[in-house]
Amino acid sequence: MVKSRNGPVGIGVFACLAAGAVLGAPTWGYAQDPPTEPAENLPTETEPPETAEPIEDPPAPAGPRTEGPPLDEVSGADADTAAPPPPDKEATQSGPTILMPPGEVAPEEPEAGEDSVQIDPLRGMQQGRFDRAAKTSVGGYGELHLNLIKPEGEVAAGRLDLHRFVLFIAHNFNDRFRFYSELELEHAFVADSDGVAIPGSFQVEQAFIDWRILKGDSEALYVRAGVVLVPMGIINQWHEPPIFNGVERPFVDRVIIPTTWREGGAGIWGEPIEGLRYEFYVVGGLDASGFSGSSGLRGGRLKVTQAVLNGPAFTGRIEWEPILGMVVGLAPYFGLAGPKQLDVNVRVSGIAADWRIRRKGFESRAVLAYFHVSDTDALRTIPVGELEPVSTVGSDLFGVYGELGYNVIGSVDTEMELVPFVRLDYYDTTFEESNPVFDLPAFLVPTVGFSYRPIPQIALKFDYQALLASFGPSENRWNVGMGWMF
Repeated sequence: MVKSRNGPVGIGVFACLAAGAVLGAPTWGYAQDPPTEPAENLPTETEPPETAEPIEDPPAPAGPRTEGPPLDEVSGADADTAAPPPPDKEATQSGPTILMPPGEVAPEEPEAGEDSVQIDPLRGMQQGRFDRAAKTSVGGYGELHLNLIKPEGEVAAGRLDLHRFVLFIAHNFNDRFRFYSELELEHAFVADSDGVAIPGSFQVEQAFIDWRILKGDSEALYVRAGVVLVPMGIINQWHEPPIFNGVERPFVDRVIIPTTWREGGAGIWGEPIEGLRYEFYVVGGLDASGFSGSSGLRGGRLKVTQAVLNGPAFTGRIEWEPILGMVVGLAPYFGLAGPKQLDVNVRVSGIAADWRIRRKGFESRAVLAYFHVSDTDALRTIPVGELEPVSTVGSDLFGVYGELGYNVIGSVDTEMELVPFVRLDYYDTTFEESNPVFDLPAFLVPTVGFSYRPIPQIALKFDYQALLASFGPSENRWNVGMGWMF
């Protein structure tokens, strides 16, 4: 039955749905408003001096897009065709002048031989590393956090943590084979001192090979094999700190979807038509003995560390980008998660839906995730010689959040961004729990804060969070952080 003590539930769900209705309106067009008048009606006239020589070779008409710089934010055409650079200094002095408002000037085309990385504000830098001129690319990301936590009725406690430091390597073998990897150090230090484990870890987060099956320039079909990320939600795949707001990742993307969630496996992915992408994998399953009521599926991740194959799991994602800067995704999951202690194969099934939008200075995202765990009665038995049950996880786990931000200096001609934002999380690891012994509180978590990006690769962040429990003590948090990627 649905909890009767979680007064904030209706408020949270209503707020998220309302935000989605407003933000999903189809009135948003291109990344910048197109001119209200045809280009030829813009004020462009400056009379050339009589001595100026005419330009003999006018620019060729634009052809179909194959590769090159990002689309121009004004017209949607290639930057080099939308605003071609003058052929020489003399032509610049004698030709017409086109005046454009600040912030709408087409991006400059990189000089020949320049080794630059394109940053997708929705997806980070992985694809940009593959597109670099160099065969092998090295980069990384990281984040430093300062958390002040005050549980209700207790004294506040501070914590400073180099939460993540990640290095990645990408290599293009040729035009059909490529490799990508991420090596992650968490909490700055890994050791075991006098039998006391330090909570750091060093692990392989991704390591896979892509094989493009179709010849030519087709992106419709790749085979991928190795250590891959389960493509559910937003943060699990696109988790570089500068591309999301908030010092810590959203609770739904940590508790309900156990980010960062990776498994060994293989599958296919591709983009058969522009704006429509898919990926489907067979991966190793979870270990249900690691599930818990407080952290959901998180303890069941085997992280490809001599993972016991209790059974396979199937997952995938379909993603649609109807307009530039707006992405909608749907991801299913089904797998077996038999615990080591019991002779039972627990089935885990789930689904996640999400959207991301960056338009005209606005930033918005939302995620809804649901998982069902079978045979929880068997998981709650206490093995012989033990004092605790194998797992206290609920049969159903549910979470949803919505977020809205706005770049308040977006009208200024600068690459800096200052984005105040608000987010509302709701999550419950024992959703519709019939056994009151194992029923845990649901949480409604409003978050307010801002992100300041002096350049797109660096973010300075601050936020305040209130963890409002449906019953039991609540908690207040103040978070300060910095993040980077390169």
